[in-house]
Amino acid sequence: MDFFLKLFPFLHLAALIVGGIILIIVKKKYRNVRTSDLIIIFILLCLLIALFTEPAFDLAKRFVNFIQVS
Repeated sequence: MDFFLKLFPFLHLAALIVGGIILIIVKKKYRNVRTSDLIIIFILLCLLIALFTEPAFDLAKRFVNFIQVS
């Protein structure tokens, strides 16, 4: 897990670039897909990738610790 956290910006940026390229290919192949739909999908992809960063993991851990009843 530490190896992936050390690659923090590069791994996530590569995933965003690959996702964007896939969306461009989908737009070229299927002309009926609206651009606004692809923009929404890209925003959701950004949010999904942001959830798998170290700050998001820390926030989730703090939230779980906060709601636990001892």
